[in-house]
Amino acid sequence: MGAKTVYGAIVVGSGASGGVAAYALASKGLKVLCLEAGPMIEPNKDFHTHKLPFKWPYRGQGKPGKYGKLPQGMEWKINEWTENLYTLPKDEPYALAPGAKFTWTRLRAVGGRTLVWGRESGRFGPLDFKPKTLQDGFGEDWPITYEDLAPYYDKIETLIGVAGGSEDIYNSPGNKNTLPAFRARCGEWLIKKGAAKLGLKTVSFPLAVLSKPYDGRLACHYCGACNFGCDTASRFSTLEVLFPKLQKMENFTLCTNAVAQRVLLDASTGKARGVSFIDATDKQEYEVLGKSVVLGASMVESLRILFNSRTRDFPQGLANSSGTLGRYLMEHVAFNDIEGFLPQLAGRASTNDDGPGANSLYIPRYNYGKKNDKFLRGYRFTFSTGCGMGPGPGAHLPGFGSAYKKRIKELYPASVSITGYGEGLPFAWNFVEIDPDGLKDRYGIPQVRFHTNAEYEHAFAMRDEMYNQMEEILKASGAEILPYEKKNPYPLGSVTHEAGGARMGDDPRTSVLDQWNRCHDIKNLLLVDAACFTSHPEKSVTLTIMALSLRASEHLAEEIRLGNV
Repeated sequence: MGAKTVYGAIVVGSGASGGVAAYALASKGLKVLCLEAGPMIEPNKDFHTHKLPFKWPYRGQGKPGKYGKLPQGMEWKINEWTENLYTLPKDEPYALAPGAKFTWTRLRAVGGRTLVWGRESGRFGPLDFKPKTLQDGFGEDWPITYEDLAPYYDKIETLIGVAGGSEDIYNSPGNKNTLPAFRARCGEWLIKKGAAKLGLKTVSFPLAVLSKPYDGRLACHYCGACNFGCDTASRFSTLEVLFPKLQKMENFTLCTNAVAQRVLLDASTGKARGVSFIDATDKQEYEVLGKSVVLGASMVESLRILFNSRTRDFPQGLANSSGTLGRYLMEHVAFNDIEGFLPQLAGRASTNDDGPGANSLYIPRYNYGKKNDKFLRGYRFTFSTGCGMGPGPGAHLPGFGSAYKKRIKELYPASVSITGYGEGLPFAWNFVEIDPDGLKDRYGIPQVRFHTNAEYEHAFAMRDEMYNQMEEILKASGAEILPYEKKNPYPLGSVTHEAGGARMGDDPRTSVLDQWNRCHDIKNLLLVDAACFTSHPEKSVTLTIMALSLRASEHLAEEIRLGNV
């Protein structure tokens, strides 16, 4: 990597957005450099997929106090299986304004958070891209339509391999070129029948997990440990699917342990000319040069880079002439699930219900056109049933001895839980900035401070209706519901679906990016992760991140070919 090398594109990040961007640009013939803040991962060494809880010193939970006080929504992510992957907040803290909550999940390694993601791969629908004009007048429309992104959804689904989800539902378009859906568990069929009694449709859950061999990758073998990594590449990650292809290309270079800190500008042209980064191994600063820069480091990191790249012309952050950089942060309306058991399944023999590491069926949003004076938009439900690594309903039972064990064993195959995600709304008062008190990370890079609150009127109203509806579904399915406590909506970032902060739009006065994910102010600087989102529907965000990144990167490659960059 010579000092005078000028790359066609420098991509920051190697996860869902950065990995796809690097693959798309290199496949178009550009000379690409990918900067990743963490190391290369070796699945057979760094993943502990098949290690059972009793094999760990602390049953998988970790030594008490080892991880520090984890923010809400992170306690189920970091454990003995994954502690070598995630960044611990106690080791690299971020700042919170008084009264603010935010759960910032960081995973610095090749593959980023695709190493442990939930794999849900549903498409956004036509109404999701035009919520202001086609739904209820709130917020802003995206500068693109579903039809604009549909061909890139097609390409991404073919690239990553998606099982199930092929049925078209109103505003939840079916996936194309899909693999067979995974077989539902017994409890899932009972939930489907119960939901049907209420007029609710249950369909196969789209998952980026292979139900049969695909593209040289093995089919899922149902170990159920996808959240700990996958050493057979049976679920998609950029590490195991894209980087083996990239590393065969002579025009691609991967630079690991490169912590990007700012984008460099050409003073004479006002264009991006490269990236400054800190080498995590020697703590020295280096600069790399490129004709274009693509930020795909994940939402918060990309925003932090833009803020830390401020100049005399952009004193409030690079490409921030609109003043909206860092604002309109969003996350799903999420909270705890409701648990119970299905008496119809009590006493069955225990079976391996691990499956593909997630549910095989789900209930998509169904409240379109139903007027509601308490909240906007809607929600969807997922459910979990059957035998898993946990004790199921037995975890809530008091007791001791043989009778206690017998009752747990009876209920173990009958467990059921249901949860949901609702649409989170964009508000200017949910924002992030560089910490004004001077907090820095371990490399001396200024750290962020969050001003975020997920507990607003819309979220509470949606939560209450979701709890009521979940109870109705369970009762209609014949389930007995265990006692539970209503939880407040989880903090932004808690389900790792945070979005916004550099939204797309047609008007440079109210948005940061144009329809091609280019900064309005700097046309050769792109941002392709979830920071670009204009709204946040009830669907999971990762498939849309990848489709947007692919679309933006292919357009950038064509602009470079035409000499426009």
